[in-house]
Amino acid sequence: MAEGESKRLGDVTVGEAKRAAVYAAAVGVALYLFARMLGEVAVALLLGAVAAAYLLPVQEWLERRLRARAGSALVTIALIVVPLAATVGYGWYEMSGYSSAVQDERHRERVVAGISASLSEYVAVENTRAVLQNAFAEAFVRSGEALADLKERTALLLVSATIFFFTLFYVLTQRARLAAYIKLRVPGDFMPFYERLVLNVGGALRGALFAVMIDQTVKAALILVMNLVFGVPLAVALALVTFLIGFFPLLGEWAVYIPVSVYLLVFQQRPGAAAAYLLIGLAMTIGSSLVLRPKLAAHSAERFNFYWMLVALVTGVYAFGIPGVVLGPAILGFAKAITDTLVGEVRYETSLLREERAQATEEAAARAPEEGEDLSPAAR
Repeated sequence: MAEGESKRLGDVTVGEAKRAAVYAAAVGVALYLFARMLGEVAVALLLGAVAAAYLLPVQEWLERRLRARAGSALVTIALIVVPLAATVGYGWYEMSGYSSAVQDERHRERVVAGISASLSEYVAVENTRAVLQNAFAEAFVRSGEALADLKERTALLLVSATIFFFTLFYVLTQRARLAAYIKLRVPGDFMPFYERLVLNVGGALRGALFAVMIDQTVKAALILVMNLVFGVPLAVALALVTFLIGFFPLLGEWAVYIPVSVYLLVFQQRPGAAAAYLLIGLAMTIGSSLVLRPKLAAHSAERFNFYWMLVALVTGVYAFGIPGVVLGPAILGFAKAITDTLVGEVRYETSLLREERAQATEEAAARAPEEGEDLSPAAR
């Protein structure tokens, strides 16, 4: 051990204490400023690193054939950007056309008349037309507020997207240097904690992202099939919307299947189809959020069972919103890494379970003569 590390607290001089206080204050200020700077884009940075870990096999395969690490990384990123841009562009085109039609006053009057006539068959409501007109007016006000909020968040979305893709490119091209940098600056005494942190946090994140992507794809495909079967317009666009907004456990895709069910009931006069669409949607939400997503995450992570991944996903989203899809499993992995490091390797020979079983055996042996039990090997 070095001389500075073996010095007792009472041997610290005033000058050394002042320097330590200054260094501590400087570290605190640096951490605060760094957290403020990366606070709102930290999730994008984390997602970029995790996505790079997923895409690393693809990038290595391309690198062996292109013999260019940067070029192979750009091609790998293009595999994400091109389909995403095409999907978002198509969805925006379809939804913008529908929005323009709804804003047309004559079209809106026809919609109000159709809903009013349809509702009169199911409920007795006075002044249905006036109620619907007020509802449409309120909906336009809310949609304007939503667009204004989206406009305010445009800068954050652009910055987050920039951080995500540059982090993805940086990790793919500088992975060896990053690993060496971290290992060089982590003292050897922390190696057990470092190894468990990599295993637990990395496994939890991989499992969560894998589960969310598969879960969202299944729900989007199911919505698309139902739209085609029931003759719902904007079938592909609504499936894309389902994929994008369904990241909330227990929430999200209901914003698609509930209005579609109302559309089938009111405009197409098909109560059976509306009920079937609604029930399938509810079953999809409950089944995916409470069964499929945590089960896939637990299977992919391999270090957490179904229950803990369910807790991490549901409570993470409840506490942090959409970023909780990543932060919840990451916090779970971090807590498990600390616990495993402090407790150490689990061994039956030194565990409480062994002592409990040994004590139970001794108590059973002590009771046996009193109860007339035969403890001979043949009797057992």
